[in-house]
Parts: sequence; C-alpha cells; structure tokens
Amino acid sequence: MRQRTARLTVAFDMTFPDRNAGGSGVYARALLAELQLRPDLEVREVRAQSRGLPSTLKWLAVGARQQVARQRVDLVHCPAFVAPTRLPVPVVITVHDAAARLFPRDYPLEWRLYDRFILPAMVRRAAAIIAPSEHARLDAIRYYGAPPKRVLVTHEAPDPAYSPRSNHEVEALLAEHNLPRSASRGGHAPILLFSGAPLSRKNLDVVLMALAGAEQGSVLSSATLAISGARAEEFPRYSTWIEAHGLTHRVRWLGRVPTEKMPVLYAAVDVLVYPSLYEGFGLPPLEAMAVGTPVVASNTASLPEVLGDAALLVAPHDHRGLAQAIEAVLTNPRMRARLVQAGKKRAALYTWVNCAEQTVLAYRRAANLRS
Repeated sequence: MRQRTARLTVAFDMTFPDRNAGGSGVYARALLAELQLRPDLEVREVRAQSRGLPSTLKWLAVGARQQVARQRVDLVHCPAFVAPTRLPVPVVITVHDAAARLFPRDYPLEWRLYDRFILPAMVRRAAAIIAPSEHARLDAIRYYGAPPKRVLVTHEAPDPAYSPRSNHEVEALLAEHNLPRSASRGGHAPILLFSGAPLSRKNLDVVLMALAGAEQGSVLSSATLAISGARAEEFPRYSTWIEAHGLTHRVRWLGRVPTEKMPVLYAAVDVLVYPSLYEGFGLPPLEAMAVGTPVVASNTASLPEVLGDAALLVAPHDHRGLAQAIEAVLTNPRMRARLVQAGKKRAALYTWVNCAEQTVLAYRRAANLRS
C-alpha cells in the first residue's frame, strides 16, 4: 500500500454522467470542473470505453478495477449512484435521492432492480456517501442502509450561466418557440414554466388542475403554460387530459430545450411552477431564482430546506392553493419583487466552489478509513 500524501489523487468515474444530459450528469460535470481547479487534488477521469449493456457490465465487473489499478489513485468517486465492484481503493458514491424506490414507475426495470438489490450493498460498502441535502442524507440511511456517520451533505449549485438575460436573448427565444411576450416583459398574458419532463413525481397533474380550475377573470385564467423537457406525443395521458379540459391552446410543449438556452427560458417566463412530490435537492428552482424569476414550489421533501422563504411553498396536491399562490405572484408587485430579490440571494448561497470544498472533506474522510 503506497503512503498517502496531503495531495489526494482521485479517479472520477464519468461512465454514467457521460450518458445523462441532465440530473446527475449536470452535477458530475460541474463538480469535476471545480475539483480540477484545486491544488490539493489530482483528479483523473475514468470511464468505460464503449456503451451498451455488455460493455457496461464488463466495466463494472472488471474494467474499472483494472483501470483504477493502473492509475494508482487514493480513491474513486462514483457521482451517479452506480459503482463498480471490487475496486482496490476506497469508494465514494453520490446518492442523489431515493426517487427510484419511491416512484418506481418513473424508471425502467433494470434501474428498479439495481436500486432494490444492488445499490444498498454498494452504499453500505462505500467509504463515504455524498448526498445533496439533509433530506437526501436521511433517505440514503433509511432506504439504502447507509451508515449515518459516513453520509455527508454537499449542496449542488446553479451554473454561473443562470443570471439575468438581455431582452434580445429573450425575444429571440420567444420567437423560436412562438411564445407570446410574458406579462412581466410587457405582454398581455403571463407565461408559467414547468421545467423538465412530466414524470409522475414531478406532479404536472396539479398544475393542469390549477389552470383548468382558475376563476373566470383571474390572471391565471389567461396564462400560458410552457413545458420544457418533453413533447406532447411522449405523454399521451396528459395530452388527452389537456384536450378534454379545453386547455390545448394554453399549454405549449417545447420539447427538450438545450441546456445552454435554459437560462434564457427562465428569464422569459413570469413564474416557475415546481410542485414536485419528491426531490433530493431541486436544482431548477434555484436556477430560476438566479435568473430573477419567482418560484412557486411544493412544500415537501428537500424543497423547503433548499429554497427557504425565497419561494412560495404549497402542499403538492392542493391545486386551489397552487392557483392562489400563482395568482398572488402575478398580481402583487410587492410580493413579486420580494421573491425576485430573495431568490437571487438564496441562489447565491449555493456555489460549486462550496460543493467542491464539502466533497474534498468526504474524500479525506474516505481516505482515512484506509490509513
């Protein structure tokens, strides 16, 4: 066993982040970039050489161990739930949430099987487990048997690109998606944004019910709902519901908006509506806040912890309460101004520099288990 020095050498497994444009992929790429700037670390990327199930299984069973052995590192960080087996050095694994355990229908069979039968053993064997919030830390302990003393919280953060945008950028995006100018930018009707694909835990149902039940003459009754991250044909159940309730002309499916355009999209709308039933962290609301867009979110899971009083929080199944909160943001200038100001301050508390600092603490704790 080679002697550890103050400067740690870390293998950072990008196999699964490479395959995920959002979620854990965003986290891994942002964290890796920040870790590579630190003088107290040498970070070496490792990954499977090809995709596909046979290659991936070979990587998990044999390839990772061989590559790590050649790299002569102090530890391995697996930032996307999945860790190879029988690695020769301590392993740090990031467990972002327990969504697959709590909302299994949102995930394919192979992921449900991994979550149920393999991930708990990986978590229990890990030298350190990283969670993005205290709520996620408790879920890692509860659902995956993580030893409490080995679980550390490292908060995620908005990318610096999430900042106020120019009118030119906003106008170009509105034209690209044939959206009206939002009320906050001089338009006649507000635009609400539902960010991401409407998986069951994301709770699009309550937003649609709020739209359909809006009181006649209210500002909400004229609002347009934009859905990023999906096309209508991918979610026929929602398309049928929208048509049956006369909302077709008020709901716009934008498809998968490129990551680099999301800051502009947040800036183009009046409110981000985020009534998720479960989040391990909840990055989209912070991204909207950083841009200067008010947020109405649910009061469950990690969201109160992450958002504090910088968003309006409502019960996730209360469509009337959601409608009232949205209406208040759209009609009360003082409330809107407070949320914009508080949101920017709240978002600024979370940085990738801090996340990297907290992550290095997890690394050093993991490395000490070997000494």
